[in-house]
Amino acid sequence: MSEVKAFRLDAVDKVTGRAKYGADYYDPHMLYAKVCWAPAPHCRINKIDISEAKAIPGVYGIVTRKDITGPNLTGVFTVFDRPVLVGEGEECKFVQDAIALVAADTEEIAMEAVRKIRVDYTELHGVHTAEQALEEHCEPCVERSVQRGDMAKGWAQAAVTVEEDYYIPLGEHSYIEPEGGYACIDESGVIKVYCGTQDQTMNQRSICRALDYPFSKVHYHVPYVGGGFGGKHLLTVQPYLVLLCAVLQRSVHLTWTREESIAFSCKKQGTFGRIKLGLDKDGKICALEGHIDGAGGAYLANSGDNCNGVIAGMAGPYLAPNVNLTGSMYYTTSPEQGAFRSVGAMDGCTVFETLLTEAADKLGMDQLEVRKRNFLRTKDEVEHCSEPCFIRMNSPRWPIDELMDMCLKEAGKLPPPKPGKHYGRGYSAAKAAYATRNTDWHSGSPVQMHMFMDGSITVHTGFEELGQGVTGVATRICAQAMDTDEDKITVLRSDTHVTPPAGALGFSQATVSVGNSIIRAANLMKETLCKKAQTYLETDEELTFKGYAFYDKNGKCVLDWEEFAKYIFAQVDYLSVVARDRGDKETAIEYGVTPIACVCDVEVDDETGEVKILQIIHAHDSGKVVHEPSARGQVLGATVMSQGCYLMEEFKMRDGYPETPSLAQYLIPTAMDIPEKNTALFLEGNGADDCPFGAKGLGEHPMYTTGAAISGAIYDAIKKPMLHSVGKIMTIPKGAKMKNISMISAALQTADGTGEVNL
Repeated sequence: MSEVKAFRLDAVDKVTGRAKYGADYYDPHMLYAKVCWAPAPHCRINKIDISEAKAIPGVYGIVTRKDITGPNLTGVFTVFDRPVLVGEGEECKFVQDAIALVAADTEEIAMEAVRKIRVDYTELHGVHTAEQALEEHCEPCVERSVQRGDMAKGWAQAAVTVEEDYYIPLGEHSYIEPEGGYACIDESGVIKVYCGTQDQTMNQRSICRALDYPFSKVHYHVPYVGGGFGGKHLLTVQPYLVLLCAVLQRSVHLTWTREESIAFSCKKQGTFGRIKLGLDKDGKICALEGHIDGAGGAYLANSGDNCNGVIAGMAGPYLAPNVNLTGSMYYTTSPEQGAFRSVGAMDGCTVFETLLTEAADKLGMDQLEVRKRNFLRTKDEVEHCSEPCFIRMNSPRWPIDELMDMCLKEAGKLPPPKPGKHYGRGYSAAKAAYATRNTDWHSGSPVQMHMFMDGSITVHTGFEELGQGVTGVATRICAQAMDTDEDKITVLRSDTHVTPPAGALGFSQATVSVGNSIIRAANLMKETLCKKAQTYLETDEELTFKGYAFYDKNGKCVLDWEEFAKYIFAQVDYLSVVARDRGDKETAIEYGVTPIACVCDVEVDDETGEVKILQIIHAHDSGKVVHEPSARGQVLGATVMSQGCYLMEEFKMRDGYPETPSLAQYLIPTAMDIPEKNTALFLEGNGADDCPFGAKGLGEHPMYTTGAAISGAIYDAIKKPMLHSVGKIMTIPKGAKMKNISMISAALQTADGTGEVNL
C-alpha cells in the first residue's frame, strides 16, 4: 500500500472556503425566511393577524398552523410533543414556540413582516424553573433512579460523611455553525433539504410524520456540519424549510443568527440537589445517597436520558455497594433539553468527585489514595456498577491504575509556591460509555459499499461529518479491511435518498459503529468477489481475495484484477453490498465502557480569587488509535469545552425569557483560557473484541473528568469545595441553599473559600 497522503479529507475544502454548510446553499430565485416566535413564555393564542405583514412589498407568503394538515408534532425517537407551529386556540409553552413563518425577497423584508404580525393572546400561569415546580408541587415529567445494597448498613459503617447541596446551570452547545439551511423543490415534487444535523434519518421521519408528507418526497442531504455536541439531534430550522417549500412551491433559505441560536436552541441539562457520601475508616465508599431535580423544558426531548446520565455518572469508576440516587425533571417554560456531550454523566461525575475529595480530606487521607482503594477492578464489578445503562466491560482488563500513573508521570510536581498564590492538584476518573452495537432502531450506521471496475470503492454511511474526522476514520478502516490504498476509497456524506438509514450520531460511537459496519461490508464484498471469480474460473475451489488478486487454498494466485475486471465489466449486476453491525440482542442498545483518568493543577490568586489552570492531563484506554492527531484533537477540544462548562458558562433565564442572548453575555473559553499544558495520552493494546481493530470510542470521555479534576484541584488549593453560589441564591423548599459548580463560582470565590457572592 502507498503512503497515506491526508487523513482529514475535508481539510483543504474547509481552509479554502470550498466546504459548503447548510447556510451556503443558494439559488438566485430563493426566498428568505424568518420565524415569528411566541409573544409570551406561556400563553394561549387567540388570533393571528397577518394582513398587515402580508401587504408589505416583497413578502411572498406567510405560513401558519392552518397550512399544516398533519399531526403538527415533532420530537425525539418515539416521543412527539413539540408543535411545528402553534395556531389559534392553542398554547405556546415557551418563547421558542413558533406561530408563523414569513418568506420574502430579502431577510430584511422578512424581519419587517415578522414585526407586523399581530397576535392577540392570553397569558397563562407559567412554571419557569424546577424550584418553582417543587414549590407548586408539580408532577415530574421524568423520574429516574439507581438503587442497590442496604443503605442503613452503609451509613452504619461510615466513619465520615459529607453532605452538600449543588447547582449546575443550563448550558449552551456553542457550536461554531448556527442553525441554518436551504430547501428547494424539483420537477417531480421532491423537496430537497440541505441542513446540518446529527440524525438525518430521524429528522426526515419526524418532519414527514408531523406534516403528513411521504418520506420519498423529502430528500434530506447533510452537508458539512459545523459542530453538534448533541445539540443538532433535535429539529431546528428543518421543518420550517420543508413546510415553506411545500406550501409556497419556492426554494427557501432560513438561517438563525447567533442570538437566535442561543435563545431558541436546545440546552445542556441543568440540575440541583443534595448528595451525601459516606466513607468507612479505611477510606472505602460505604454509602451514596441523594436526589436531583432539574428543569426539563417545555417538551420532553432528552430530559429522560439526561436525568439518567447525571445519576448514572455519580458513582464513577468506583465500587459503591450501597447506593440510593433518584432524579426528577419538571416541565418548565425553558428550552428543551438536548443531548450534550456525555448526556449528563459529566455533571454527575463532577459532583461525586468533589464530594469524594472533601470526604478524603475530612478522613485525613490522601485523595488519590482514597480513589485507588475504591477503583473498580473486575469485569463483574464494572458491569454491576454500570446501572442504569445497558453497558458492559468488553475489554480484557480494566487498567484504571495504569491510566492514573500515566497522568502522574506526565504531570510531574506542582510548581513551588509564590507569595499570594495557592496551588492545588486534583484527580478524577470515570467509566465512560460508548455505543458498541447497532442493535436499536436509533443507534448505529449501516454501510453500503460499492466497488467499481477500476477497483475504486465508495462507502455510503448515514453518519454525519461534524468536524470529528469520521470520514478519515471510515476511509482508513475500509482501506485496511479491503487491503488497498486509501486513495481508492471515497466516503460519501449522509443523504436519505442515497445512504442507508442511520441512527443518531452520538455516544462516542462513530468509529466503532461505522468501523464494524465497514469491516462486515468488506467481508461480504470479498465473499461476493470470490463467488464471481469461481464462476469465471468454473471451479468450486475456495478462493481468497487479497491485494486485488485471487488465491487458491495453497496461496497460488489464480486470477488477477485486470482479467477479473474485464469479466465483470460485461456483467449486468454490479458489486454492491449493505452491512450493519449487529449484536446478539435485537431490541436494546449495547454500550461498552472504558476507563479514563485525569490530573489537573491550578493556581488560585489569594487577593482576586482568580483561578488559573496550569495543566490538564488525560489518559484514555483507547484500545487502538486510528489516527492520533484526530483523536488528540477530540480529547483536547472536549477538555476545553468542559472547562467552559464548569468555570465560565451559564445560560440564564428570568420568568421564561433568556438573559444571556449572545456571546457577549454567555461566556465561553477563548485561546486565552486554554491551559498552558493540555495533554492527551492513549493506552493502546487493550482493545475490545467487538470494536474495529480494537478501536474504542473516546470523543465524549474527557467531559466526564475535566470538571471533577478542576474542582478537586481548587479544593486542594483552598480546602473548600467548588460548590459555592453564583448569581442569585436559590432556595429549595426545604430551605437549603443551592451551590453552584460553574464558571463564575471559581472566579469570584475568595481564596479562603468564605466569600459567597450575590449578583
